[in-house]
Amino acid sequence: MYDLLIKNGLIVDGSGDVPYQADVAVNGDTIVKIGHLDEPAKEVIDAKGKLVTPGFIDIHCHSDAIVFQPGKNPQRLLQGFTTEVVGNCGVSCAPITPEFKDQWATYCAPFFSHMPVPFNWNSYDEYLKEVEKNQLCLNMAGLVGHGTVRACVAGFENRPFTPEEMKKAEEFLAQSLESGAFGFSSGLIYPPGVYSTKEEMLNFAKVVKEHDAIYTSHIRSESYGLIDAVAEAIHVAEATGVSVEISHHKAAGRPNHGKIRTTLQMIADARAKGLDVNCDVYPYDAASTNFNSILPPWALEGGIDKMLERLSDPDTRAKLIEAMKDEHPNWESFYQLTGWEGMYITECSVEKYADRTIADIARSENADPFEKALDILLESRNNAMMIVFFMDPEDVSRAIANPNSMVCTDGFPSVKKSHPRYYGSCVRVLEKYVKQEHLLSLQQAIYKMSGMPAAKLGLSDRGILGEGKKADLLVIDFEKLHDNATYKEDKATCDGIEYVAVNGQIVVKDGALVPVYTGRVLRKGR
Repeated sequence: MYDLLIKNGLIVDGSGDVPYQADVAVNGDTIVKIGHLDEPAKEVIDAKGKLVTPGFIDIHCHSDAIVFQPGKNPQRLLQGFTTEVVGNCGVSCAPITPEFKDQWATYCAPFFSHMPVPFNWNSYDEYLKEVEKNQLCLNMAGLVGHGTVRACVAGFENRPFTPEEMKKAEEFLAQSLESGAFGFSSGLIYPPGVYSTKEEMLNFAKVVKEHDAIYTSHIRSESYGLIDAVAEAIHVAEATGVSVEISHHKAAGRPNHGKIRTTLQMIADARAKGLDVNCDVYPYDAASTNFNSILPPWALEGGIDKMLERLSDPDTRAKLIEAMKDEHPNWESFYQLTGWEGMYITECSVEKYADRTIADIARSENADPFEKALDILLESRNNAMMIVFFMDPEDVSRAIANPNSMVCTDGFPSVKKSHPRYYGSCVRVLEKYVKQEHLLSLQQAIYKMSGMPAAKLGLSDRGILGEGKKADLLVIDFEKLHDNATYKEDKATCDGIEYVAVNGQIVVKDGALVPVYTGRVLRKGR
């Protein structure tokens, strides 16, 4: 007798192959048989007229803090995710040294939606053990953040490593990878990662390659310097042989729209040379990040307290505003990419600023928008997030359709408001790009959400619906699929995900959440 039998479904197995009709049997946490099955089961799901697929893998999200809120992340299941990858954009919870712990916790707070993180660990292994004490809705795989490692060694100092510091940082990375991290991430527009040299990143990549892990990068520019930044990421792959993932690939700002054609061809050319280079993308034309990203990198030297001191000094404020107004910046200037009309504050500890654009706030107070933006950072004590509207929908479609891209959310959970991508990305891809626009076939889209990210990560037992694989499974009513999350109603959950199993246990039944927490902390190679 099987524990679970899913009958009569159309199998889209996550490999990209043509769908086929079959039954799926599960015992414990494992798929044990696929075929036309008549044996009895403790629980039977009739999936006639529906799809049966692997659970989706979010290869790039920022759920780092919510795993410490027991059972608080179930809505993610309703867009089909069964595994999510945290520690992206150079920001991870570990490793961390006692002397930099407070400074790092303060800096990370907006990335973690100001949810409490205990930080009662030092090593990456201790961090994973702490996560394992919590009720997890989904499986969690982790990356080591470059910014985190840099903070362990040099804090927020704007300078290259000394040779001794480089060696120490490499040791932190190696220990973390040996503890089960799936790779190393960078956020090269964010302090302290922005202070790194290309040579530093090559040194780290060699360590990643030695551990057969991946290197994911929020590259140095997604706007004016996009092509050079992609070239740097590809050079890292070519020089070291490491597997590279370009994170949330985009061309930001109207002058840069269309550059995606060039960068996607660069990735294709790299792969033709045998390099393992991919990108991921979310299906929206707006990004979301920490509001302090409007500042030039030097504003955050020394950490958040130093940043707030600079914002309080009239002379330094004038220099910050001058830097933001510079039409030819040598940094990722969000004001130059979108203007104040395109910056929408999603959450802020000063409530009157939330759910509004900077332009609207400044008009309502008859204030200079540059001064007002700095006031918001100062008054909120760095507690503000924003959505930035600066991408071309045609570029997004081009990246989604590319055979070398996979689907991500880059989403932040929030008790207040966040980007709809956190709750709607996968279903939006299936509805918009498969059902409506026919940009992707069904099997191509499912592959980008399951088999492809699993292969990139080295998750050999997930991502493909096959005998002997872990039973992370979905039953999908394709006709009912609809993503309801919007920029105003960001937490509206999707329709059409009828059943979800995580490690063989049903956690969504008839489209409704079941209060069962069967997610696991995944460790590479274990």
